[in-house]
Amino acid sequence: MYLEFETKTSYKYLQEVINALEEPICILGGWAIFFHVHKNFQKAQGRPYLGSRDIDLGFHLDKDATMEQMKKSALAKSLSILENKLKFKSVSFRLVKEIHTETEEEIGEGKIIPSHFIFPMYIDLLVDFIPKSFNELFKFNPADEPLLAFAFNNSNNRTELNEFNKKLLLPNVGLLLATKINALSLRDKEHKKIKDVCDIFALLWYSEKTNGRIPKREPSRIPERLPMNPLKELAKNVRQFIPTKKIKDIINTIIQEDYKKASNQLNHSPEEIKRVIELLVE
Repeated sequence: MYLEFETKTSYKYLQEVINALEEPICILGGWAIFFHVHKNFQKAQGRPYLGSRDIDLGFHLDKDATMEQMKKSALAKSLSILENKLKFKSVSFRLVKEIHTETEEEIGEGKIIPSHFIFPMYIDLLVDFIPKSFNELFKFNPADEPLLAFAFNNSNNRTELNEFNKKLLLPNVGLLLATKINALSLRDKEHKKIKDVCDIFALLWYSEKTNGRIPKREPSRIPERLPMNPLKELAKNVRQFIPTKKIKDIINTIIQEDYKKASNQLNHSPEEIKRVIELLVE
């Protein structure tokens, strides 16, 4: 799906970014999924889970934050470090650093390199709320992820772990699933959609919440007193953030060819991937 060079480079800069920023650091997107599932995935398959090309960082801002409050926010401090210390360049809500695909070195200012030798290493900055004066202060329009507020406002909706000797905040598995399901409905690039399908399945199958403990479809005669299986508990958690109908409508946009392509990445059959994802709405 992604070239090894791309995910290796992204992981290298993820470590550099985490080491440079003030903790706690909220990680979203592909690397958040990676931290949730890679241990069980590697144990089961003998290889790391799919990495990410980009680094997604999440920040909290109050809806009514003043200019002074935003100047003192974790977002403002992080932007300063990323631009001034780590030398990333701002491109809208993204930060970018160009890496040479052969030398694996950063491409200096003014150097002319053929585009096929350039890997753009992006950092995406996401906020839960966008105050009215945000653009006036930061001079860009941020990407917003309203579901992120649930992670910042309630510790039950986030996981804390130490990585690279820093404290990271990750949305919990149910909340990450909700963000991935939402993202799936907005994808206009095939590889992004397939990665979302892979991530949704991986969170359902390989996270500590389930770790493969997903039964096959059970006959209706099984007594109701049996404990709810782990995936049903997880699905119930997801529905706190997205209505069941919306989840079902989005899952219905996944076609058989998508499941086949995800199967090539996951080493699970298309039928099993489809079955497990559809359990979200049963």
